[in-house]
This record gives sequence, structure tokens and C-alpha cells, in this order.
Amino acid sequence: MTHPDQPDPGQTTPGQPHPGPTYQGQTDPGRHYPGRPHPGQVYPGQTDPGRSYPAQPYSGQVYPGQPNPGGQYSAHIHPGQPYPGQPYPGQMRAVDQHTAVRVRPTAVTASFTLWILTALSWPVGSIARSLAEDGAIAGFGPIMALFTSTCLAIACVWGAVLLLGGSYHARLGLCGGALVVGVLALAAAIIASRDGDAGALTWVVIVARLVLPAAAAAAAFLPGTRQYFSGT
Repeated sequence: MTHPDQPDPGQTTPGQPHPGPTYQGQTDPGRHYPGRPHPGQVYPGQTDPGRSYPAQPYSGQVYPGQPNPGGQYSAHIHPGQPYPGQPYPGQMRAVDQHTAVRVRPTAVTASFTLWILTALSWPVGSIARSLAEDGAIAGFGPIMALFTSTCLAIACVWGAVLLLGGSYHARLGLCGGALVVGVLALAAAIIASRDGDAGALTWVVIVARLVLPAAAAAAAFLPGTRQYFSGT
């Protein structure tokens, strides 16, 4: 028999939970409830302490664009390759900071000078011959001769500038053109010698037109110029 002031062990008092059943708001330690994480389960966004994830770098791994404590980048990145987030062209190598300077041989400069003199010998020679023989530049023949010689001089100067820059094709073009023009100058010399009325100035012009291009072509092929023109 129990005392009136003591509750019966098998009876529950209002407001006091029963030791056996589970009430609302009270969890059972051995039961898993929906919406509550299981003690052994890992959910998205939650990391497992014993597992390594791709988004988290290892302590000894260095990724591209991330410097390691020693200041060196990862070995699989090429020194000249730009890193992620780094503007192109990236880091310069030591070999990229030194450029080779092509030295112009003296023979090329001499050939350029001779080609300029050859170009001047045609219009200046035409004007000098017209003034010496006729006293003025008048008539269709002298004017056409001056026009043709001026066009020839412009082409020769253009080729000489290209030759000075190291153009291999300009050297061949100048020599080929000098060969054709030399034939014309030789024909003029033959006609002047046959007529016998050519003055000293006419012979000076004819000889200059024959000698200057030959000397310029020979200077362009002197030893030491092959390497200078090999780049083009």
C-alpha cells in the first residue's frame, strides 16, 4: 500500500512523462527522425573530417597561378606560359629579353651609294647632254628622254633602299635591270663613236652609265654580304 502523498509507480501524474513511451518534442536516442542528420552520415555542404575533397587543396599541392611558400610556381607550368588571371603574354624568359642585331656590311652601304649615283646619272645626264648639244630642253625627243630617265631613276632609288634594308630580291632586281639598261647605254656609246660628233660631256655620261651599275652590282655580291641577305 502506498502513502497518500506518494505517487503510484505504475501510475503517471498529469504533466509528468511516462518513462516508457516517447512524447511529442522528445527524441528517442536509438531512433532516427526525418530532417535530422544521422550521426554517421555526411550531407552536401558538410565535409567529412577523414576525407579530402577536390575543392580543398592538399597541404603540399601547388595549383597553377598559386605561389608556394618558396616563391616558385608548379613544375608543370611552362615558364613562358601565362598563368590563370595573368594578362598575355605572361612572364618573359631570359632568352626573350635579348634580340639579335643584324650588322650591315660595308659592302652593302657602298653598293647602295653606287646605285644612287647610277640613278642620278640618267636624268642628270639627259639634262646635261640636252643643254650641251642643243642649248635647251626642247622638242619631243629630249622631253621623252628626260621622262624615261626620271622613271628609271625612281625605280633604281626604290630598289637601292630595299637593298639597304637587306632585301635579297631587290639585289637581284637591280642587277637584272642594270643589265638591260647597260645594253642600252652600250648601244648609245656605239652610235656616238660611229657618228664622231659626240662631245666630252656625252662620253662622260655614257661611261658613267656603264661603269656605275657594274660597280654597284659587284659590291652587292662581295664576300660577307650573303649572310646579310639570307634573312629575306
